[in-house]
Amino acid sequence: MSKINININKMQKYGAGIIKRMFGIAVGSVLLAVSLNALIIPYGLLSGGVGGLALIGTYAFEIPYYIGVFVLNIPIFIWGLKELEREFIIYSLVGTVVLIITQPLLKPYVPSPELDLFLASIFSGVTYGAGIGIVIKFGSSTGGSDILSIIMKKRKNISVGAFNFYFNIIVLALSLFFFELKIMLYTVISMWVAGKMMDVVIEGFNRHKNVTIISTQNQIIAERIINELKRGVTLLEGYGGFTKKQTDVINCVVNHYEIAKLKQIIIETDPHAFMFITETIEVAGEGFNQN
Repeated sequence: MSKINININKMQKYGAGIIKRMFGIAVGSVLLAVSLNALIIPYGLLSGGVGGLALIGTYAFEIPYYIGVFVLNIPIFIWGLKELEREFIIYSLVGTVVLIITQPLLKPYVPSPELDLFLASIFSGVTYGAGIGIVIKFGSSTGGSDILSIIMKKRKNISVGAFNFYFNIIVLALSLFFFELKIMLYTVISMWVAGKMMDVVIEGFNRHKNVTIISTQNQIIAERIINELKRGVTLLEGYGGFTKKQTDVINCVVNHYEIAKLKQIIIETDPHAFMFITETIEVAGEGFNQN
């Protein structure tokens, strides 16, 4: 009986995980649709990837955006099914379908604010990047160049970032045949902001400093960090290449607000201590994010 209950609990957790993932993907895709309807399309801006090609079709040939995205993604998804994990493709299909459906449905209900082109490019980047970031954070994509970039990484060992960069360069170059230069330049601003916003959404604000300290007063410094900052430390065994002596190396992680106090502790205890600090994107564990 207990085994049955365990299996039921596993199935419930698995089902809840799927629902949560689908909901997150849907939220991100809807935000993309809002960005397109409120800021990108009304101001004649473009976006990166296959969506940018679809927008060129919308502006130059009056092909509805959702139709362009649908048609362009058909061969991409077919190729993706042959090359990539089926689960990723299925969830990417969910994100693409939600975008295709909600973009025309929301259009009459999403007002376009009166902004100058610069502000429109900034806030289109914020909303579009947030939408893409949410979709990616839930292990999906909205198809297009995301799938192509992963395939190219697999087949040609071209990095995902490099492929997307060159693909976007092609989209921007094509736009010059149909639109004036300023549209392309404002689109560059929008795409840059979108990229930064994606990083914020995907990585969150969970950025910390990883600090390594080498000192003759390591025990005292470690105790002060524990007592004054309430942070744990790890003592690693080290060997000085110049001094030829064994020494302990302190390693600890603190947040941005604690780094100044940590430096003060080190300088007060040992002004000659060697210290280097690196950025840590995500930290999980006691005293930090538990997710």
